[in-house]
Amino acid sequence: MDDFKEITLDDMELFTEAFKELKPIASEYTFPYLYMWRRDYNFSYTVVEDYICLISRSKVYPPYSFCPIPVKGVDDEQKFRKAIRFIEKYFEENGMSLRYARVCESCIDKLKAVYQDKIIIEPLPHTYDYVYNASDLINLAGRKYSRKRNHISQFMRLYGDYEYVPVTEDNLDECKRILDKWADQNEISIAAENSERFACYQLFENWSRFTSLKGALIKVGGSFEAFTIGELLNPETALIHIEKANTDYHGLYAIINRDFCRNEWSNVKYINREEDLGIEGLRKSKLSYNPAFMVKKFLVKVSH
Repeated sequence: MDDFKEITLDDMELFTEAFKELKPIASEYTFPYLYMWRRDYNFSYTVVEDYICLISRSKVYPPYSFCPIPVKGVDDEQKFRKAIRFIEKYFEENGMSLRYARVCESCIDKLKAVYQDKIIIEPLPHTYDYVYNASDLINLAGRKYSRKRNHISQFMRLYGDYEYVPVTEDNLDECKRILDKWADQNEISIAAENSERFACYQLFENWSRFTSLKGALIKVGGSFEAFTIGELLNPETALIHIEKANTDYHGLYAIINRDFCRNEWSNVKYINREEDLGIEGLRKSKLSYNPAFMVKKFLVKVSH
């Protein structure tokens, strides 16, 4: 039983249309996300009874399945159960313990209805998405953002003016240069297929295909020193996939965060800045922007 196949660019329409109907709030549910991280998580999928069955068999993490995703955005209990049985059989035939991971709260009840008391549910805090009020990130108003405003003020005093430039195919090489410099310092011991460098390059190399993506570069002193890339997650939420800046320029991260939201996402209510991966520095940074709420995700272990 090997009906699962790798995710390719040819699958973009299937996933994009399904997610459009689903209107997700979790960061995993965009095709660019799945495609850029497909090697790290070793994603594969099949469609059973109008449900996308998506699994991960990573070399780094234990194998797991996503909760089946309705292709048309509408749940059908009988079809859902058939998709679940298909996943169960696949895990059994491959000698793997059945686990559903990155399960949103909205899917917990669906799995409970199938498995009842045969599941153990555990939170996965390192996968929780940080979601902010877009107006907060744009305006940085009030005492809780005084440090961010101070960082920006210090940047302006130290470096003077700067230039905000949208990412296009003509300046993608600048994004690559900034990323490569960061990766050379931070991903020395990480296998290429598991690296953020590899994931980001998947977007760079297919920029014209990923029409949902928007990006920005910041030029300081005649040189591009920061870039970011995001897209619309649902009609009221933008999702930030990547944000890299030269830390030699104090306040540059605060500048690109604010200006990207201000220039590209002023028409949405929320900004999802993804997870912290359990990295303490990243957790502190994301908390410092005062999230409006977290998108909680869970591990669901099945015991028979």
